[in-house]
Amino acid sequence: MNELLDLHRKEYGTSPSVAVHLPGVYTIVGEYANFCSGYSMYASSTRMLYTTCSRRKDQSVRAFLSPLEERKRVNLLNLKYRREDRWANYIKGVLSIFNLRGYQPKGFSISFSGDVLTHESQTLRCSMALSVALACNELFDFGLSYEDCAHIAYTAITQFVGEPARIGRFLAMLNVRDNTYLFFDVQHLSIEYIPIEQDSSVATLLIESKISPQAFKEEAELRRVECTQAFEAIAESLPRKNLRDLESDEEKELTENLGEDEKRLVSYVLSESKLALEAKNYLTQHLYPQYGKVLSRIQIGLRDGFEISCPEIDWLTKRSSETMQSYGAVMIAGGDVGSLIVLIEEDAISSYAERMEEYEHIFGFRPEVKRFFPRGELKIVRMLHEDTSDE
Repeated sequence: MNELLDLHRKEYGTSPSVAVHLPGVYTIVGEYANFCSGYSMYASSTRMLYTTCSRRKDQSVRAFLSPLEERKRVNLLNLKYRREDRWANYIKGVLSIFNLRGYQPKGFSISFSGDVLTHESQTLRCSMALSVALACNELFDFGLSYEDCAHIAYTAITQFVGEPARIGRFLAMLNVRDNTYLFFDVQHLSIEYIPIEQDSSVATLLIESKISPQAFKEEAELRRVECTQAFEAIAESLPRKNLRDLESDEEKELTENLGEDEKRLVSYVLSESKLALEAKNYLTQHLYPQYGKVLSRIQIGLRDGFEISCPEIDWLTKRSSETMQSYGAVMIAGGDVGSLIVLIEEDAISSYAERMEEYEHIFGFRPEVKRFFPRGELKIVRMLHEDTSDE
């Protein structure tokens, strides 16, 4: 905490009044559940965003992105999106939505630090917007709930900035806990916690494949656009029952007028949501082999149905299936591109890890393999200090 305070003092000449510690999150399964109001499962990513904030005497906003030593100024009277402003647009978007809802933020100084900022991902833009909303709410005594702040941040990203986001990711950042998975029902916006069994012989490995961040960024964005179009095409024909609960014959009837590619995408999204529910049930009962099989089925769907994969990911998941007592692997979202988890018995970890030398020989770089334990929870600290600065 002292390092965060010192960082803010050094930059602005005054102590912060509010500090927000916001965890990054991984989507373990159910990344595309929003298309069918289905189910997702999240966990803390162990990466954090630290935000400190203090009032100013003038009507400007000063922002400092510590890892990159970048500084931005925002005029409260001219909150317009500009592509060249990059990450400052997330701040402007939140302030714009506050204004639209009748709240009037004044001038403030804000600092961002933490390892979330060094990784390009959906979590980066979502966490910056959410941290600004939470900090302003506290700094200016708006009295909004954390969930209200999440919706403001979500609207800022999707409407002001015009980038894709899911409300589930924002709510997950508010609610994730240490050593726990968070199961999210998109339709009802409800959550359920699944504690990790502490004395289990089964471990979860986090594999960062180290592929280029651009490896399949265009493909992923294209799939989201195609999914949006496919689900809009069937919207008028939806039955009264929930889309996520459709049986296979109902799905076939509903999608009969779609092209083959659209049918494949709809099928994957619906199956992914059902499999997320299966994964939760198996994990809750500590049925790890069954849980691992569900993870692998989702990965096969991502590769063959959704057509989102690459040779490196295919190689890592294939080695998992060849390793005795390795129960399954799946690519996850919210961290580095090409990250995946492997569910494996403790005794088999060394056998799997030994294969990484072969990976390096084939692809020219070595993946990072480490045990995964969800760590990181939201924390908001308000200081008694109330100085303002116009430096």
